[in-house]
Amino acid sequence: MKNEKIYKERLRVLDKLIREGYNTDKKIIDLKVENLIQQTNFSRTELTIAIGIKNALVNKRIITFLCNNEINESERKEKNYEQQI
Repeated sequence: MKNEKIYKERLRVLDKLIREGYNTDKKIIDLKVENLIQQTNFSRTELTIAIGIKNALVNKRIITFLCNNEINESERKEKNYEQQI
């Protein structure tokens, strides 16, 4: 249930970005937060999600980000360590 809420919120922010003209990967990757603040009515939470979307595109992990399946670096290292044992 929690993941579904996060998923919907992230898709809503992606839709908002698209409606503001950020409708290609390149445009989102080139996105400057200052421009969003000046041009739109994004809340602080939405700005954080927009930055997450941008970073996910840069790292080629957009679906993972949108579905909230990302794990942080320490969890990744721990998982890799456990697999080596």
